[in-house]
Amino acid sequence: MLTITNWDQNNNFRELQSAPGVFHEALKYVVRGETRFHVRNDGGADYDLIYKQNDALAKADPTFPDSAFFKSELIFPPYYFYDEEDLNRINLDILDGFDEVFFEEANEYTLTIARLALRHTRLAVTFADERARVCTWLSERTRISLAPETANALYVQKSYYPVYITRDRFCSLGLFHSMFLLQWLTDMPREKIRYLEMTIRKTEGIGSILSTYSKVRQAFEKLGISVYLSPGCTRYSDHLLSRYFTLGVAPEDATPSNTVCAKCFNAFVLNHFIQRNQAELDLGILQPAFVDQMREYADHVLEGKKALGVLLRGTDYVIANFAGNYRPADIDDCVRLIRERMERYGYDCIFLATEDTSSLERMLMEFPHRIIAVSQERHSVSDFKEVKFISDLEKHELSSQDYEAVVENTTVNYLYAMYMLSRCESLLANCMCSGVNFATSFNGGKYVRNEIVADLLPKP
Repeated sequence: MLTITNWDQNNNFRELQSAPGVFHEALKYVVRGETRFHVRNDGGADYDLIYKQNDALAKADPTFPDSAFFKSELIFPPYYFYDEEDLNRINLDILDGFDEVFFEEANEYTLTIARLALRHTRLAVTFADERARVCTWLSERTRISLAPETANALYVQKSYYPVYITRDRFCSLGLFHSMFLLQWLTDMPREKIRYLEMTIRKTEGIGSILSTYSKVRQAFEKLGISVYLSPGCTRYSDHLLSRYFTLGVAPEDATPSNTVCAKCFNAFVLNHFIQRNQAELDLGILQPAFVDQMREYADHVLEGKKALGVLLRGTDYVIANFAGNYRPADIDDCVRLIRERMERYGYDCIFLATEDTSSLERMLMEFPHRIIAVSQERHSVSDFKEVKFISDLEKHELSSQDYEAVVENTTVNYLYAMYMLSRCESLLANCMCSGVNFATSFNGGKYVRNEIVADLLPKP
């Protein structure tokens, strides 16, 4: 991204002319290794442009999550080339529903988005940054103010924390990437694109795979593009996925001339265009015969019981150091709230879903003779001294011939656990995760209470 700063009189840099295409002109030289430019501005003050790599800029921000999940892969592509005239491959609908767009900082991306908004929407455009005045080509509809003019404003913050879920707040990198995502993926004309083949990294569990696939499918359906998983891209065999799930397979007529491939997982999915969609994980994603087996089991185990479903995510979620309601709440807080709910609402038993050994042991000690649990592969945080993800741990501990069989058994038991949670009267989870999406979707909105401990505790 190109940022605006004062003209440096002590150095000679390539000189450009201030105009709507000045950023594209500078980027032509950025790809050749230049990073700073003088810009002559006939209608205002001269200025410099400084180029900084998007991903490095974001990850150097103090607010960026200190998590291997976010830092291990590219999140913000460099965007050396993009075309604001190619509206068919720009998601302008992200701006829908607002009266104003408010930018804390004037930079390449916010000024590009401002120009799009002024030309193609009725949005008011406001900058808190006086440097926006150097771009004399912006119309008189642009105002300079320290605060939005309206109550219904899309707020674009200076901090590069990757905000990708909230509807009305973005970082400038995040908003630009969400709008130009299709241009990052392909140079193919929009009218030729029929399919998107997506790759999911092999560290992702089945919950993440299905949640992500659902969100991506919904996002691209709005563009008239069908989505399928790249064969063999996950840690689960294609045979396993087809045996238990109703995922789409590669169409026979998918060819390089009509198919876009999305290979970089985090940069593809961690943006508002994808994440604003809700994961649709109802029982329709499972093969009917498998659903019948789980229903028969739950009918037998939970018959006549008033059950509280408890989901305690741990191990690699703790190591990942997520923020907000994705960070697992402390087990002491969970036990306190579970005990309070048991006494207040008179539950007969607790169905516990957890892959964390210490959480299971603690719950058995705190609620003796009240715990029901299916067999799940369980780990402790100490297991992750040499690896970061459960998928890595499985490979570390198992021979190649045992790996597929164990993964299938683990997957089946996990789905049994999520289905059992969905059959409980209420759900209490220590944090937000794919399991919460599964249980809630399988439940179909019938929970009397659906709570996440991380949201119930006082904010630090």
